[in-house]
Amino acid sequence: MPAQKKRKWPTVLLMILLGVVLTLLLMSNSIIPNYLPFELNLAEYDHFLVALLIIAATKIWLDLIEGLFVRAFSSRTKSEADATSIFQMTSYVVWFVTLGVVIWVVAGGPQGIDFISLGLVSAAMIYVLQKPLLNIVGWAVLMYRSIYHLGDRIKINDVKGYVTSISVMNTTVREFGGWMSGDSFTGRLVSIPNSMITEANVYNYTKDTKFIWDEVTVSITYESDMDAARGHILKATEEVIGKFMRKHSETVRAKYEFSDIQGMVVEEPRVVLTLGDFCVKFYAVYFCPAHRRREVRSKIITRVLGKIAKDDDVQIAYPHVEVVPYKHRPFESRSVAVPTEVFSSVPSVPKEKVKEEG
Repeated sequence: MPAQKKRKWPTVLLMILLGVVLTLLLMSNSIIPNYLPFELNLAEYDHFLVALLIIAATKIWLDLIEGLFVRAFSSRTKSEADATSIFQMTSYVVWFVTLGVVIWVVAGGPQGIDFISLGLVSAAMIYVLQKPLLNIVGWAVLMYRSIYHLGDRIKINDVKGYVTSISVMNTTVREFGGWMSGDSFTGRLVSIPNSMITEANVYNYTKDTKFIWDEVTVSITYESDMDAARGHILKATEEVIGKFMRKHSETVRAKYEFSDIQGMVVEEPRVVLTLGDFCVKFYAVYFCPAHRRREVRSKIITRVLGKIAKDDDVQIAYPHVEVVPYKHRPFESRSVAVPTEVFSSVPSVPKEKVKEEG
């Protein structure tokens, strides 16, 4: 495992430090002869040195057994990511016990514990370490509710990625999407504080199954043969993903919580349509592996375009503008002289004649 190679040198250095501290402690207590040119007296620091030895020994032990643990459990779990997740949970339990032992040793055992001082120190630590504690609370919620595991594809706020590490403080994901179209990896690793679990919506694409629903939209002109268009789209989707859907339909159905939802599972490609402003929109609905979503979509679109190109009765619709030439010259007057008699039903009478009659 590459991760093991990265930890090799730090582990060796830690082992050397452990040996040096242990040797000094034994020399200080005259358990082994002191060959140093000066007197070594570390009696007042014995508790701290023992605590340091316990922490170092725990770290070395966990580093040494991680590879063996993951290899042993990989054959008993679905993937190496699941085995690594189990090891992380085990290591957290070990560190929790180790921390308790260290506190016990530093305090000098049951006779050395001052509960009032311990309470004051605890309150001060809670105030100073608010954000780290929130991350620990988020981690506890994450573990208890199994919101996601190693190897899941998740989205938190605007970050989408493949979970590669879950620690007490944060979650590390290998980002996909971002500035890339589709679900391609960007090459970045994103560290997300675990406190976000309690503040933001968490979308898990692969918690129950490794499949995800998707659809391809095809716009067809109103003048096209609708039955032929639907047939082309359905056949293209069937050729790409139909066999896969029927093979895994039972797996998908078994993961749904209620029987009425199970009855809604589409076991083979389906095409539905709606009316648009300038076209009829056809939607090819299907499910596929989450990590192959972009690949499957591309294959379906390619086959749809190929089939429609061979059929003169089906045309792809797209928004466009038609320019119609204006037949009249720009400044030509189109006004028509209309006789006054056309709009008057009573003949006009001169004003002088009207006065005389009056």
